Amino acid sequence: MSFLSEHNLLIFLFQFALLLGLSKLVGLLFEKFKQSTITAEVLVGLLLGPVIFGKFSPHFRSLLFPTDPIQLTMLETIAWFGNFYLLMETGLGVNFSRIWKQKGQATTIAITDILIPMALLIVPIYLIPDVYLVDPGKRLLFSFFIASILTISALTVAIRVMHDINIIKSDLGFLIISALTINDIIGWVLLAIIMGLFSQAVLQIGVAIRLILFTIAFAVISFTLFRKVIDKIMTYIHVKLGVESGYKTTFVFVVGMLFGAMTLKIGIHSLFGFFIAGIVIGEAKHFSQNDRHVMSRLVHSVFVPIFFANIGLHLDLINNFDWKLVLFITAISVSAKFIGAYVGAQLAKQDKFDRLLIAICHTTGGDMQIVVAMVAISYALITTQIFVAIITSSIISTVIFGPWLSNALKLKRKGLLNILFNKDSIILDADFDDKQDLLEHMSGVIAHKTKLSTDIVRSEILKREEQMSTAVGKGIALPHARLSGITHPLIFMVKNSKGLEWDSPDNKLIRWVFFIITPESNPSIQLNILQMLAKIFNNKEVIDQISTADNTKEVWELISPNLENCEDCINGA
Repeated sequence: MSFLSEHNLLIFLFQFALLLGLSKLVGLLFEKFKQSTITAEVLVGLLLGPVIFGKFSPHFRSLLFPTDPIQLTMLETIAWFGNFYLLMETGLGVNFSRIWKQKGQATTIAITDILIPMALLIVPIYLIPDVYLVDPGKRLLFSFFIASILTISALTVAIRVMHDINIIKSDLGFLIISALTINDIIGWVLLAIIMGLFSQAVLQIGVAIRLILFTIAFAVISFTLFRKVIDKIMTYIHVKLGVESGYKTTFVFVVGMLFGAMTLKIGIHSLFGFFIAGIVIGEAKHFSQNDRHVMSRLVHSVFVPIFFANIGLHLDLINNFDWKLVLFITAISVSAKFIGAYVGAQLAKQDKFDRLLIAICHTTGGDMQIVVAMVAISYALITTQIFVAIITSSIISTVIFGPWLSNALKLKRKGLLNILFNKDSIILDADFDDKQDLLEHMSGVIAHKTKLSTDIVRSEILKREEQMSTAVGKGIALPHARLSGITHPLIFMVKNSKGLEWDSPDNKLIRWVFFIITPESNPSIQLNILQMLAKIFNNKEVIDQISTADNTKEVWELISPNLENCEDCINGA
């Protein structure tokens, strides 16, 4: 029997501290340049790996990262936890019930963005030379497997960038998240099945059918029976044991492990189990935005950096980097996903500008491609050259995604409309006790202004709130609705005397509420308004001045200069 020695523990603690500390420091630098921290974490691993540290100081690298199996296993185990819980945290961000309400357009985009890229990718991947294949006899299955990997879009990266450029709370942002989520679910079902088939020595029809049935059955049982059981347990913890007890976090980790073990037992990779566990837990009534924030911070602060740094630690880019293969994988992956999402958005009857944004948001590979590639290389399903190409392609698509999306938005914002916002639209002395009272009152105010039915206005505002909380943090909420029968946008600003509970991501009470009403015929206007308001909220000096202002004229004069001019919006263009 082998036991851990004090030396093993000493080396492990140094490894853990070095990888985690450097990952966060370099990640902080990358964040300043609006780049993904995933790239920073992989880069840290590369710096400490065989390519740089191993080349310039092989002796010290062997001391810090010895090849002893026990030592390797210790760090590898933590890295796998990062892998597992990254998938579960991604699932936690999925509100399946809310997304299902928008299933028509989102499903059209998601399915098209799987079928079209798969069709476009299989042939060129099938033609890859034998030298890049582990088993040329499984060439067709290899083509489906790589095509499946390359069709998965990085939901977490897309959410992060959309949050940074302030479009995530718009209707378009919610549609993009919904489509990406459904894309993830379908993609992971396909990957779970193909990985199971790939791991078989001989491809058998019976095995394929069994894996498909088991995967579908597990998903169905999880979303029905397991969801109800988990919801009841979460309610018991919330009511009986208390929100601050920490048992919710414990329960979430335990459920992830159990789901991962179940999928592994039936022949599907455990990553699929963790992903489904996240979705099911996220459906629980008493799992709040703050609970999601706590889990996300824990996972991304500790486990995820170790996972991505550990990948870089084992990459030998000098001997395994094939620039032609990297360019090939990057080009076919980005272009196929862009075309698939663009066609899907067109079928979903989105306007030309929104189609462009939706398509761009589906192009990044990011963390999900890296996760699956890591699993594939660990099971010897792909060669090291293919692995390096997929990792590099994912990093490239992540790096270009933010600037690409930002530039597309800048093109649209040239010539934006001047928003109808006047002093009469500002209420500074509101004194409501809860969110519902405020929404009810403002529905009447908006109905009077627009000459529409109060019931119609209320219904549209509440429907949007049910899909996703419109609180954005910092004590601010942005409820919005698209209404037929109006020709130009309207903004109403309310300052409540007391903080209101609004399920805010930072768990702060809401005092500032902006109601954004836009014509149903021009959905992109709402996106532009949300962006312009976000620029105001990010200006601390303006926010401080607004907070101390004591009359509507003063507030209006502070806000209105920050709103960009655009006349066509008033005319309903």
